[in-house]
Amino acid sequence: MSVPRDELVLPGHFGFLANIVTRSYPASSLITRETLGWQPSQPRLLADLDNGNYFPAA
Repeated sequence: MSVPRDELVLPGHFGFLANIVTRSYPASSLITRETLGWQPSQPRLLADLDNGNYFPAA
């Protein structure tokens, strides 16, 4: 069930956390790559899903 954004910011739903949970926070592996010298070797998530590895064949 999804809750409309205007309801999420009401204090009764998430309280003081309402402002945090309604924001978009992009994620990146840049710091991990730079710090550890890590480079991913597997397909990216969407490419992997497109290959059908996670869903039974129809």
